[in-house]
Amino acid sequence: MKRFFRKLFFTAAGFGFMLLLLYIFRVSILRFIGNQLICEDKMEKVEALFVLSGDPWDRGNEAARLYKEGLAEKIICTGENVPRLFLIAGILYPESELTQMNIIAQGVPSKNVELLCKGTSTKEEADFILEYCLRHQIKKLAVVSTKFHTRRIQYTFRKQFKKAELQLIIHGAPSSEYDENYWWRNEEGLIFVNNEYIKIMYYRLLR
Repeated sequence: MKRFFRKLFFTAAGFGFMLLLLYIFRVSILRFIGNQLICEDKMEKVEALFVLSGDPWDRGNEAARLYKEGLAEKIICTGENVPRLFLIAGILYPESELTQMNIIAQGVPSKNVELLCKGTSTKEEADFILEYCLRHQIKKLAVVSTKFHTRRIQYTFRKQFKKAELQLIIHGAPSSEYDENYWWRNEEGLIFVNNEYIKIMYYRLLR
Protein backbone atom coordinates (compact mmCIF):
# COMPACT_ATOMS: atom_id res chain seq x y z
CA MET A 1 0.00 0.00 0.00
CA LYS A 2 2.83 2.41 0.88
CA ARG A 3 4.46 1.68 -2.44
CA PHE A 4 1.22 2.51 -4.24
CA PHE A 5 0.84 5.87 -2.44
CA ARG A 6 4.49 6.68 -3.03
CA LYS A 7 4.04 6.06 -6.74
CA LEU A 8 0.86 8.12 -6.76
CA PHE A 9 2.63 10.96 -4.96
CA PHE A 10 5.53 11.11 -7.42
CA THR A 11 3.15 10.91 -10.37
CA ALA A 12 1.08 13.81 -9.00
CA ALA A 13 4.24 15.78 -8.18
CA GLY A 14 5.56 15.25 -11.71
CA PHE A 15 2.27 16.32 -13.24
CA GLY A 16 2.17 19.37 -10.98
CA PHE A 17 5.73 20.29 -11.95
CA MET A 18 4.82 20.08 -15.64
CA LEU A 19 1.85 22.37 -15.06
CA LEU A 20 4.10 24.81 -13.21
CA LEU A 21 6.55 24.86 -16.12
CA LEU A 22 3.73 25.43 -18.59
CA TYR A 23 2.51 28.35 -16.50
CA ILE A 24 5.98 29.89 -16.13
CA PHE A 25 6.71 29.64 -19.86
CA ARG A 26 3.12 30.23 -21.03
CA VAL A 27 3.94 33.46 -22.89
CA SER A 28 6.82 31.89 -24.81
CA ILE A 29 4.75 28.81 -25.64
CA LEU A 30 1.73 30.79 -26.85
CA ARG A 31 3.94 33.14 -28.85
CA PHE A 32 5.62 30.12 -30.47
CA ILE A 33 2.20 28.72 -31.43
CA GLY A 34 1.32 31.99 -33.16
CA ASN A 35 4.71 32.39 -34.82
CA GLN A 36 4.36 28.99 -36.49
CA LEU A 37 1.54 30.46 -38.56
CA ILE A 38 3.76 33.21 -39.98
CA CYS A 39 5.76 32.33 -43.10
CA GLU A 40 6.85 35.47 -44.95
CA ASP A 41 9.44 36.28 -47.60
CA LYS A 42 11.63 39.36 -47.83
CA MET A 43 9.63 41.95 -49.75
CA GLU A 44 11.03 43.03 -53.12
CA LYS A 45 9.71 45.03 -56.04
CA VAL A 46 7.21 43.00 -58.06
CA GLU A 47 5.21 43.34 -61.25
CA ALA A 48 1.91 42.75 -59.48
CA LEU A 49 0.66 42.71 -55.90
CA PHE A 50 -2.33 40.46 -55.17
CA VAL A 51 -4.42 41.16 -52.09
CA LEU A 52 -6.42 38.17 -50.85
CA SER A 53 -9.96 38.52 -49.59
CA GLY A 54 -10.88 38.16 -45.94
CA ASP A 55 -9.84 41.51 -44.47
CA PRO A 56 -10.28 44.52 -46.80
CA TRP A 57 -9.05 46.93 -44.11
CA ASP A 58 -5.73 45.55 -42.86
CA ARG A 59 -4.72 43.84 -46.09
CA GLY A 60 -5.78 46.82 -48.17
CA ASN A 61 -3.85 49.24 -45.95
CA GLU A 62 -0.69 47.15 -46.21
CA ALA A 63 -1.01 46.84 -49.99
CA ALA A 64 -1.37 50.62 -50.29
CA ARG A 65 1.72 51.13 -48.13
CA LEU A 66 3.78 48.77 -50.28
CA TYR A 67 2.61 50.48 -53.45
CA LYS A 68 3.57 53.90 -52.10
CA GLU A 69 7.03 52.55 -51.30
CA GLY A 70 7.41 51.70 -54.98
CA LEU A 71 7.35 47.92 -54.47
CA ALA A 72 4.54 47.18 -56.92
CA GLU A 73 3.49 48.44 -60.34
CA LYS A 74 -0.15 47.50 -59.83
CA ILE A 75 -2.47 45.93 -57.26
CA ILE A 76 -5.06 43.23 -57.95
CA CYS A 77 -7.78 42.54 -55.36
CA THR A 78 -9.27 39.05 -55.29
CA GLY A 79 -12.31 37.33 -53.79
CA GLU A 80 -15.99 37.06 -54.63
CA ASN A 81 -17.48 36.52 -51.17
CA VAL A 82 -19.90 39.17 -49.93
CA PRO A 83 -19.72 39.85 -46.14
CA ARG A 84 -22.79 38.41 -44.42
CA LEU A 85 -23.68 41.68 -42.68
CA PHE A 86 -23.70 43.37 -46.07
CA LEU A 87 -26.10 40.74 -47.37
CA ILE A 88 -28.52 41.60 -44.58
CA ALA A 89 -28.37 45.26 -45.57
CA GLY A 90 -28.76 44.40 -49.25
CA ILE A 91 -25.27 45.69 -50.11
CA LEU A 92 -23.72 43.34 -52.64
CA TYR A 93 -20.11 44.48 -52.62
CA PRO A 94 -17.72 41.49 -52.81
CA GLU A 95 -14.63 41.62 -50.60
CA SER A 96 -12.40 42.31 -53.61
CA GLU A 97 -14.30 45.51 -54.33
CA LEU A 98 -14.21 46.58 -50.69
CA THR A 99 -10.44 46.08 -50.68
CA GLN A 100 -10.16 48.10 -53.88
CA MET A 101 -12.21 50.94 -52.37
CA ASN A 102 -9.97 51.03 -49.30
CA ILE A 103 -6.76 51.05 -51.33
CA ILE A 104 -7.99 53.89 -53.55
CA ALA A 105 -9.06 55.80 -50.43
CA GLN A 106 -5.44 55.47 -49.20
CA GLY A 107 -4.30 57.49 -52.21
CA VAL A 108 -3.41 54.81 -54.76
CA PRO A 109 -4.55 55.79 -58.30
CA SER A 110 -7.67 53.86 -59.32
CA LYS A 111 -6.10 52.95 -62.68
CA ASN A 112 -3.51 50.91 -60.78
CA VAL A 113 -5.97 48.91 -58.68
CA GLU A 114 -7.68 46.07 -60.55
CA LEU A 115 -10.41 43.63 -59.56
CA LEU A 116 -10.21 39.87 -59.85
CA CYS A 117 -13.61 39.14 -58.42
CA LYS A 118 -13.07 35.39 -58.18
CA GLY A 119 -12.40 32.89 -55.44
CA THR A 120 -14.22 31.88 -52.28
CA SER A 121 -11.27 30.20 -50.56
CA THR A 122 -7.48 30.38 -50.41
CA LYS A 123 -7.19 27.40 -52.77
CA GLU A 124 -9.54 28.95 -55.34
CA GLU A 125 -7.76 32.30 -55.15
CA ALA A 126 -4.43 30.55 -55.73
CA ASP A 127 -5.78 28.94 -58.90
CA PHE A 128 -7.25 32.19 -60.25
CA ILE A 129 -4.12 34.20 -59.45
CA LEU A 130 -1.93 31.63 -61.22
CA GLU A 131 -4.22 31.74 -64.24
CA TYR A 132 -4.10 35.57 -64.24
CA CYS A 133 -0.30 35.63 -64.06
CA LEU A 134 0.10 33.18 -66.92
CA ARG A 135 -2.40 35.07 -69.06
CA HIS A 136 -0.71 38.45 -68.41
CA GLN A 137 2.85 37.05 -68.49
CA ILE A 138 3.61 38.13 -64.93
CA LYS A 139 6.80 36.47 -63.71
CA LYS A 140 7.26 38.05 -60.29
CA LEU A 141 4.39 38.69 -57.90
CA ALA A 142 3.60 39.21 -54.24
CA VAL A 143 0.58 37.97 -52.31
CA VAL A 144 -0.60 40.01 -49.34
CA SER A 145 -2.73 38.59 -46.56
CA THR A 146 -2.94 38.57 -42.76
CA LYS A 147 0.32 37.51 -41.06
CA PHE A 148 -1.28 34.48 -39.41
CA HIS A 149 -2.60 33.39 -42.82
CA THR A 150 0.82 33.27 -44.49
CA ARG A 151 1.69 29.69 -43.47
CA ARG A 152 -1.40 28.34 -45.20
CA ILE A 153 -0.70 30.52 -48.25
CA GLN A 154 2.80 29.07 -48.43
CA TYR A 155 1.39 25.55 -48.33
CA THR A 156 -1.36 26.32 -50.88
CA PHE A 157 0.50 28.51 -53.38
CA ARG A 158 4.16 27.54 -53.37
CA LYS A 159 4.23 24.24 -55.23
CA GLN A 160 2.09 25.18 -58.22
CA PHE A 161 3.72 28.60 -58.66
CA LYS A 162 7.19 27.06 -58.54
CA LYS A 163 6.12 24.52 -61.14
CA ALA A 164 4.97 27.39 -63.38
CA GLU A 165 8.38 29.05 -62.83
CA LEU A 166 6.88 32.15 -61.24
CA GLN A 167 8.68 34.03 -58.46
CA LEU A 168 6.27 34.28 -55.55
CA ILE A 169 6.70 36.54 -52.52
CA ILE A 170 4.38 36.06 -49.55
CA HIS A 171 3.87 39.12 -47.36
CA GLY A 172 1.84 39.46 -44.16
CA ALA A 173 -0.21 42.45 -43.09
CA PRO A 174 -0.26 43.17 -39.33
CA SER A 175 -3.66 43.01 -37.68
CA SER A 176 -5.30 46.13 -36.28
CA GLU A 177 -7.48 43.98 -33.99
CA TYR A 178 -4.79 42.18 -32.00
CA ASP A 179 -1.04 42.10 -31.40
CA GLU A 180 0.52 39.03 -33.07
CA ASN A 181 2.94 38.70 -30.12
CA TYR A 182 0.04 38.53 -27.64
CA TRP A 183 -2.77 37.11 -29.78
CA TRP A 184 -4.33 35.15 -26.89
CA ARG A 185 -5.24 38.36 -25.04
CA ASN A 186 -7.85 39.28 -27.65
CA GLU A 187 -10.91 37.33 -28.77
CA GLU A 188 -10.22 38.06 -32.44
CA GLY A 189 -6.69 36.71 -32.08
CA LEU A 190 -7.91 33.56 -30.34
CA ILE A 191 -10.48 32.91 -33.06
CA PHE A 192 -8.05 33.56 -35.92
CA VAL A 193 -5.28 31.30 -34.58
CA ASN A 194 -7.74 28.53 -33.75
CA ASN A 195 -9.33 28.72 -37.22
CA GLU A 196 -5.98 28.75 -38.99
CA TYR A 197 -4.77 25.56 -37.32
CA ILE A 198 -8.06 23.83 -38.12
CA LYS A 199 -7.87 24.97 -41.77
CA ILE A 200 -4.24 23.88 -42.09
CA MET A 201 -5.19 20.42 -40.83
CA TYR A 202 -8.08 20.35 -43.29
CA TYR A 203 -5.86 21.36 -46.23
CA ARG A 204 -3.20 18.81 -45.35
CA LEU A 205 -5.46 15.87 -44.55
CA LEU A 206 -8.57 16.27 -46.67
CA ARG A 207 -7.58 18.19 -49.81
